[in-house]
Amino acid sequence: MTSASSDEKTRELHKVYASDSPEQTSAIYDGWSEEYEEHMRGAGYAHPAMVASMLTRHQLPGSDLVLDAGTGTGIMGEILTALGYPNIAGFDASEGMLARAAAKDIYRDLRFGLLGEPLDYDDDCFAATVASGVFTEGHAPLDGLDELVRTTRCGGHIVFSISRSYLGDAFETKARVLESAGKWRQVDASKRYNSTPLGDDVLMSQVFAFAVL
Repeated sequence: MTSASSDEKTRELHKVYASDSPEQTSAIYDGWSEEYEEHMRGAGYAHPAMVASMLTRHQLPGSDLVLDAGTGTGIMGEILTALGYPNIAGFDASEGMLARAAAKDIYRDLRFGLLGEPLDYDDDCFAATVASGVFTEGHAPLDGLDELVRTTRCGGHIVFSISRSYLGDAFETKARVLESAGKWRQVDASKRYNSTPLGDDVLMSQVFAFAVL
């Protein structure tokens, strides 16, 4: 792959990282939705496989309802279905991305939702929650974790990736706040990895698993 083609495949991703509002982020993804999977797979996008693999360590496959937070085009849903989690709900802030996910006909429920705001789900309604490529610059704030804890039942797991400036002190502080409040406890963490090789831009990331208390 030439440098030019690599730049073309990741141009929209760079725009999202530079976004300064949820509305701008949603608009970028709406315009990118038709080419998103081709571009991200070509860039070596690792988050969905990493998050799904971590989930299988701690939440046995089965028919319990799993939330895919930040569904995108449904890449995670495809992986989870293949791994034996057939009952999946999801939300995203981009209507264009949701339309692509809905076309795959693998989600029990899909709706518009924005992390950092209240989610339209009951307390304790999910057996597990996954979030792939969501907690990073230009996407969801770390306060979005509060709603994922609220909607995941006691004993369930939340598995998610953390990237860029969120990785390190920002996330560690948020994790300690939730732990001190008796909301969750950490049960696993991956080593750091380059989540989306973008030429000279190394996007270091890490996947975490927490049990809800």
